Amino acid sequence: MKKLSIGIVGLPNVGKSTLFKLLTKQEVNIANYPFCTIDPNVGVVPVPDERLTKLAAMSESKKIIPAIVEFYDIAGLVKGASAGEGLGNQFLAHIREVSLILMVVRAFPSAEITHVENSIDPARDIGIIITELELKDLESKEKENLLAAKKRLYIFNGHEEDVSGAVREGIAKEGSLYLIANFAENPDLSRLAEEAYRALDLISFYTTGEDETRAWTIRRGSKAPQAAGEIHTDFEQKFIRAEVIAADKLLEAGGWAKAKAKGWLRLEGKDYVVQEGDVMVIRHG
Repeated sequence: MKKLSIGIVGLPNVGKSTLFKLLTKQEVNIANYPFCTIDPNVGVVPVPDERLTKLAAMSESKKIIPAIVEFYDIAGLVKGASAGEGLGNQFLAHIREVSLILMVVRAFPSAEITHVENSIDPARDIGIIITELELKDLESKEKENLLAAKKRLYIFNGHEEDVSGAVREGIAKEGSLYLIANFAENPDLSRLAEEAYRALDLISFYTTGEDETRAWTIRRGSKAPQAAGEIHTDFEQKFIRAEVIAADKLLEAGGWAKAKAKGWLRLEGKDYVVQEGDVMVIRHG
């Protein structure tokens, strides 16, 4: 599948560009006024993966290729964006291109940083964004690519106590996931990629050897030939079978030959559903 792309979306001045900078370590324009980000900043971030590092060490690989996430820092939406308010049409078009909406919601109080609605109300702010997505969808002819139907992951800029139980319940009812982090406190954002994978129902599998150890991204429920097709398009059609072992078991064995000697390798056919953390060797015609 193509790279996982995440659009960072929210009202102006909620911390979107700060989050982007924390995630990508890139310098971006951050200012205390709306629309300082017009064209989306794009950053490519490797997915943190301890298993990948350990597999590469075990195989003494020359290269490590992690799964990656593309983050798009999309300019702030405002009420009326669907009708073009605040360059809204341009920003909504950028959202159409991403796999997942990462909705940044301001929860922190501050007299210094202005709020476009002049008060802090996470539930209201979420409502504004979703309404604008839904209004834009009403005029769209592309019913497969509805903005409001895109998977959403919420991140609240603030502390745990700033996010009410009612807001959390609303997100749970919607079937979405959320994180809370105070962007001003250099937060640990390592869980963000993991939560994005969960939100989109994605998993990782691995290939490892002397040349390279690599993480591949597929949808949960994909079968072995589809996984093979991620490695090379020809492999899906010419798939014969796969040698499979869980990464943890391979690491425990200490290598492919030792795992084979213990009888831990499995031969799987075309109907095998790939599991999170599988290490695979694809046999093809």
